[in-house]
Amino acid sequence: MILYHGTTEIIHEIDFSRCRLRTDFGKGFYISSKLSTAREWAISKAGFSGIPTVMRYEISDDMLNDSMLSYLKFDESTAEWLDFIRDNRRRDVVADNFSNPRHSYDIVSGPIANDKVADVVDMYCKGKIDVDEAIQRTKSLPSVFQLSMHTSHALKYINSVTYSQLENKKWQDWKL
Repeated sequence: MILYHGTTEIIHEIDFSRCRLRTDFGKGFYISSKLSTAREWAISKAGFSGIPTVMRYEISDDMLNDSMLSYLKFDESTAEWLDFIRDNRRRDVVADNFSNPRHSYDIVSGPIANDKVADVVDMYCKGKIDVDEAIQRTKSLPSVFQLSMHTSHALKYINSVTYSQLENKKWQDWKL
């Protein structure tokens, strides 16, 4: 399978210590099956600095059949998905040790909580809407799926990596 990551730099080696905290599925490396999503993410990140870059990863299909990998999959927006995102985004700095993950999964996949979904998740987390209302609102939004890798064991299934950068308003061909 081919998956994409939007960034502002060429990633030669995935380093979990550089991954962001308090994200949908926890601190990890996020990739999407949609090239357009990765390009949008790269362009938005480049608004701060850097060159919009999309990394293209060829992932072995064997990854999802490895019984040694712990894999959590959300097929759609559900109460469990919403609670999982809430728990991963939580900012309880007194109780948290930010160097430790909030779960033990090697891989998590499911819908992206994009800006509009993030607003619904935020309203749910603050108690402004109940779980049923939150699920109803997220199901009415277009779904884009993501996969997050959280351990070096998951990374061993990456077979090849290429990249493309935006130059003069045009995406380059894929390079090694």
